[in-house]
Amino acid sequence: MPDRHDPFDALRRPIVPLAPRPAFAAALRRRLQEELCMTTTDDASPDGTRNADTGNLVMVHLRVGDADRAMAFFGSLLGWEGERVDFDNHVSHYTINTATTVRLLDDPAAPAVVPNYGVADVAGTIRAVGAAGGVVTEAAPDPDGGGWARGTDDQGMPWLVFRPGRSRASVSPTRVPTGEVGLVFLRADAARAERFYATVLGWHLTRDDPASQYFEAVPKVGIFDEAAAFGHPVEPDATLYVSVDALAPALARVEELGGHAGPSAQDMGPYFSARCTDDQGTEFGLIAPALEGPAPAG
Repeated sequence: MPDRHDPFDALRRPIVPLAPRPAFAAALRRRLQEELCMTTTDDASPDGTRNADTGNLVMVHLRVGDADRAMAFFGSLLGWEGERVDFDNHVSHYTINTATTVRLLDDPAAPAVVPNYGVADVAGTIRAVGAAGGVVTEAAPDPDGGGWARGTDDQGMPWLVFRPGRSRASVSPTRVPTGEVGLVFLRADAARAERFYATVLGWHLTRDDPASQYFEAVPKVGIFDEAAAFGHPVEPDATLYVSVDALAPALARVEELGGHAGPSAQDMGPYFSARCTDDQGTEFGLIAPALEGPAPAG
C-alpha cells in the first residue's frame, strides 16, 4: 500500500561522519605520501599548476636557543612531539603531531620566525619575487618546479617557499597536541604586503571590519598595519601564536616551566591572547577562545 511506512524508519539514525584527530590525519597523510611516493595533487585549477597548499602556510620556523631544551619546554606546555635532526652544525626539532609543522631551530643567525609557504613552481616564484621587489637570499630549485627558496619581501620580512610533496621518513606521533599553530601575525604595511604577495603567492587581503587595520591573508596568516592604526612607524616583524583551548591555564603552565607569560587581552576579536617567552627567552604568543579553563572535576 502506498501509505504504508516501514516500521524500522523510527529506529534509523542519520550517519554522522566522524572527523579524525588532527594528529592522526596529519600522520596518515605523511605516511601515505612516503609509502606511495606521492606528491600533492589537490588541484585548484584545470591545468594542475596550483594545489591546495599553493600560497598557504605549510610550516613555521621558530628560532630557539637550545633546540633540545626548547623541545622539552614546548612538549610539556603544548604536548608537541618532535623529530630531532642534526644538520650543518645545527639541531632542529620538527613537530610530528601538529597539523602545521613547527621547526625549532637553534641557528642564532636565523630570523626569529620564518613562515614557509607552499608553491607549485619554485623557479617561477623566484622570478615573481624579483619582479615584486623582494630578495632571494638562497635557493635550490628543481628542473620540474620543485625545490625551495628563501629570502625577504620588499619590506624585509623573511619567507621560505617550497613545493609540498613527498616527505622524509619520520616517526609516528603517540599523542594529540594541546596546542596547534593558530596564527602567524605579521606587522607590516598592508598595502605593500598585498602588492608583493599577490604577485608572489596570489594573496588578496580581506578584513571583517572596514575600520580595522587587521587583514586576513590566508588561513593562519594575518597582517596588522600598526603604522596605519596608531600613526607611528613600525619595523615589520612576525610572531607565532599557538592556539590553545583556554588561555589562563596555559599561561600558568608557561610560568611553571620557567618561561614568562605576558598579560592577557581580548584584542583579537572574540579571542584572548598573550605574548610569552619560553625558559630561554624565545618569544611566542598564545591565543584562545576562552580566558579560563574548564572547572575542575568533582
